[in-house]
Amino acid sequence: MRMLRTRPRLQASNDTRQDNVVSASALKLHVAKIITSDRAGKVIGALTRNQIRHHGLQFDCGGADFTPRVRAQMFWGVYESAETRMIHTFLRDSTTVVELGSSLGVTTAHIAAVMARGGRLICVEANPRLLPGLRERTLCHANSIDIDVIQAGVTDHNGVTDLALASETVGSQVGNLRSREALVQIPALTLREILNKTRVGAFDLVSDIEGSEAAFLLHDPDVLSRCRRAILELHNTAVNGNNVSICDLLDAAYTAGFRIISRRGPVVALARP
Repeated sequence: MRMLRTRPRLQASNDTRQDNVVSASALKLHVAKIITSDRAGKVIGALTRNQIRHHGLQFDCGGADFTPRVRAQMFWGVYESAETRMIHTFLRDSTTVVELGSSLGVTTAHIAAVMARGGRLICVEANPRLLPGLRERTLCHANSIDIDVIQAGVTDHNGVTDLALASETVGSQVGNLRSREALVQIPALTLREILNKTRVGAFDLVSDIEGSEAAFLLHDPDVLSRCRRAILELHNTAVNGNNVSICDLLDAAYTAGFRIISRRGPVVALARP
């Protein structure tokens, strides 16, 4: 009889622990939404005069590129936190880095800050509105490196493509029109063409291009033969009407000769063994 009573008690104990974990996770999400809300961002901007430190670097976040929510995310260190930590861990003293999807230039500035003197940083960004701020923020933290800024969407072909301009600058996407968004035509380049144009030899890669990473991981993995390390934010996407998962993209990276050295959700750091 004692053994029969023990099982329900153990099960109840396990259920209680699971409930506590779920409750804690829900509480964290709720708090995160509050501290990174638009209202919180406006308060933070006013208190800091839009001079915000992000993982050790100071940024002027007063321009129109920064929404209140992004200001709040930067203040609390959660904006692109996984990518930033991996950049500081794995790309220190890198001599050549290609960044696809440089966006606001925050991760770009972190790359520039850790690169070796005399190195070369190639920034590729699709949104023309972000280019001036991107260059300015990068130059503020560059350590005597050469910086090339290219306006283009990364695709599986060269020519032109459509960019869906979101109301928030960080939400724009190549070839993915959503409601209330405007389309603009922009240059389209493959990763291979970018490397050819810039005459890059061995390089490290940072990429956050909202699913367009499938253009090289699936269609031209050989272009990564000279890539030593890569930090990628992977996205579920569709190619020619077929769904492509993050697992599919990771399999493609394995096939290209990479192994995972760090992972945080969809953000992975890869290196060759």
